[in-house]
Amino acid sequence: MKRILLTLAALPAALLAQAIQPEQDIVDTLRSAVVTGTRVAMERDRLPAPISVINRAVIERSDESALMPSLMEQVPGLFVTSRGVTGYGVSSGAAGAISLRGFSAASGRTLILIDGHPQYQSIYGHAVADEYLADLAERVEVTRGAASVLYGSNAMGGAINIITRQPNFLGNRVSVKLMGGSYGTWRASATEQYSNGRFSLTANVAHDRTAGHRENSAYRSTSAMLKASYDLSAAWRLSGDVNLVKAYSQNPGTVDKPMFEGTADILRMMSWISLENHYDRTDGGINLYYNWGKHDINDGYAAGGKPQPYLFHSTDYQGGFNIFQAVRPWEGGTLTGGVDLKLYGGNAFRNPTTEIYADHKKLHEEAVYLLAQQLLGPFTFDAGIRMEHHSLYGVEWIPQAGVSVLAWPGASLKFSASKGFRTPNLRELYMYAVANAELKPERAWSYDFTLSQHALDGRLNAELSLFYTKGSNIIEVTVVDGKRANRNVGAFANKGVEFSADFQATPTLKFNANYSYLHMDTIYTGAPVHKAYFSGTWTPGRFSANLGLMGIKDLYLSTGENAVKSSYVDLKARLAFQATDWLSVFVRGENLLNRKYETMLGFPEPGITVLGGVAIRL
Repeated sequence: MKRILLTLAALPAALLAQAIQPEQDIVDTLRSAVVTGTRVAMERDRLPAPISVINRAVIERSDESALMPSLMEQVPGLFVTSRGVTGYGVSSGAAGAISLRGFSAASGRTLILIDGHPQYQSIYGHAVADEYLADLAERVEVTRGAASVLYGSNAMGGAINIITRQPNFLGNRVSVKLMGGSYGTWRASATEQYSNGRFSLTANVAHDRTAGHRENSAYRSTSAMLKASYDLSAAWRLSGDVNLVKAYSQNPGTVDKPMFEGTADILRMMSWISLENHYDRTDGGINLYYNWGKHDINDGYAAGGKPQPYLFHSTDYQGGFNIFQAVRPWEGGTLTGGVDLKLYGGNAFRNPTTEIYADHKKLHEEAVYLLAQQLLGPFTFDAGIRMEHHSLYGVEWIPQAGVSVLAWPGASLKFSASKGFRTPNLRELYMYAVANAELKPERAWSYDFTLSQHALDGRLNAELSLFYTKGSNIIEVTVVDGKRANRNVGAFANKGVEFSADFQATPTLKFNANYSYLHMDTIYTGAPVHKAYFSGTWTPGRFSANLGLMGIKDLYLSTGENAVKSSYVDLKARLAFQATDWLSVFVRGENLLNRKYETMLGFPEPGITVLGGVAIRL
């Protein structure tokens, strides 16, 4: 242990020693073009809303099967709960609760998308973190703040758009990664990518398993992905994607109340097909998608209890299409119009005769939207409006507006105001004793001010955001006349500060840091008040080293008069060596300070965890 700590202590000095090497080309991750804000590529500095971009190199370096750990490190204001070495699970006691600026994806207030299509469990409205795999992603774009104008319901607090991989080269490439380590953890993945200029293909299979650091905390998953595209002409492209994830997890229960036979067996499928066009003055496409899930849950029993006589079963689906077209009718102007249609529903039951909670419920939404951007010298003006019709609630109008200005060389100032909303999910409307079919949509307004600065020929990039979000009509469980029920009685105001920076000190040395502060008038679990992350990456020749430090302060594990909070520091390190042109070996460690902490009440995190392996690229 002393040797590990001494090595880690010496690493920053070794990193700083590289700062005198000559400069080379720099990759500027804070100035990337993004598509999540408008559906067409646009430079981040020109978009009024703050958007974080996480690229493939960062995702791959994490060596994680799940995508969420990388996002939590790189995106200020984003936090994900965990309870073990790998895997999240579903149902009560599950981890993987995603919070962005205090908006929880578990309640459907932060929207997860894959290639612009919504991805969540339709009955409960929550994200399924085990479905979002690192092998899928080429990059991830995270909109911090309401994104309902473009994506409708569930994007009240923001949107996380996972953009899947496709080859950016000609020829054939096969990559394999094998790793294993602490607690009987094993991971394996293989990816095939091919492109001949007009046709491209990406295929991936992966398997992940662990015995877990606690009794009855095993996890395993198997996934497969196939994505293909074909250029019909210079302007038209046809593409499609199918992704399957089969995951099994055990819920060990809390330390004070261990669980037996608590298992979740899930199967998730995502598919889409699109036809896109790209001309000099217009871009657009039509996209059709269909998602489906099957969950078999054993809620288990505590000591002295009895095994469950029935499993909980649910199936859900979500399908639809969106059509959009962006045109540039005059100099500096872009108009984007779109139509969305979504049909979703499912069923849920325990005893198929007496305990039917959702009997093939289904709802639908239709929407049209218009976005406009105008560049006038250093200014960019942005405005949008969405009219959404819901089968239960009728019409909802969602506006947004913003402006950005290139204030001085390398600097931009941005301001945006946007409305977000969320329609109640099927669980809130129809399931269990607290169900209330009279619920109304939740609403919120988000205001953002952002300053970004690029200096030293793009080697130093920093961004500072101030935000304020106020919501009303929030659904909470209250007691009226002795009866507990879901009701639109809540209100909240969240405000805070977010900071991100990266610095390419030398061609072989890069630093990255981010920090967020969140003030919640109404306290929610799973959203820390302070969150900070720092990393340094050193790549001299065939050797590479990465050091990451995550600091969390005042993470609420429970609320109320006797609220429980957690504060901790997590130190990670990764060492890799490129042994040949096609083979690299690596080792990584997490929680190297062996801190005891929790992100969920009663579920302690594992101590020092070490994994090692090889990566092969042919």
